Amino acid sequence: MRVAAYGAVRRRPGTVRAMQELAVFPLDLVVFPGQTVPLVVFEARYKRLVQSVLELDEPRFVIARARGDGGAPFDEVATVVHVVELAEQPDGTYTLTGHGRERVKATVARREDVPESDGGTRPLYFTEEKPLPLRRDDPNEERVAAWDAIEAFRRYAATFFVGDAAKVVDAHVPEDLLYQASFVCANVRVEPEARQTLLDAPSLVERFRRAERMMDERVAAHAPAPIASPAADAS
Repeated sequence: MRVAAYGAVRRRPGTVRAMQELAVFPLDLVVFPGQTVPLVVFEARYKRLVQSVLELDEPRFVIARARGDGGAPFDEVATVVHVVELAEQPDGTYTLTGHGRERVKATVARREDVPESDGGTRPLYFTEEKPLPLRRDDPNEERVAAWDAIEAFRRYAATFFVGDAAKVVDAHVPEDLLYQASFVCANVRVEPEARQTLLDAPSLVERFRRAERMMDERVAAHAPAPIASPAADAS
């Protein structure tokens, strides 16, 4: 069922929120603008998230990288995800397809304790929608940084992906520089904590530069050590 029509899952009448407060889905995942994200929703608190999403004029929520260090429940730099498709399954779970859009600063504005089937409760967090736009610099500098990062990605893909990596990269890289950065960042095989540093970058140029360094470091670490030339015979 597509959100444009809502199918069998519809907004409840009279429940549109005036304030820009969005539910947060903390995940071991970092989402970039333009990235498509498939999700399966089965916990009661995130089913409640789905309901809160359907109360909005533009169905959306925030995905933030979950933290388990005993401090804040999620990273502050996060991404607004707009719902593209949503379906309720016969077992009561939801399948959801989201599309990454704006970067935001996410902090806990409200907590809702949602009853779970085990008799306990688990928190659903909400954040105010505080835009955190990526700084844009000189267009020529951005194009150079993008070119360098795409070249690094070709080297990275040739090292770690199967098939004709360069051809695949060229066929799928977007034209828009922001989405080029997202394409690279979403496809680098790193832990979410490392990927978060790419989302945190203050500018588009810096995001490209961080991604380039990250890929080159991994390619260098993967390459076998050069074989030293045999020593000349001293006799």
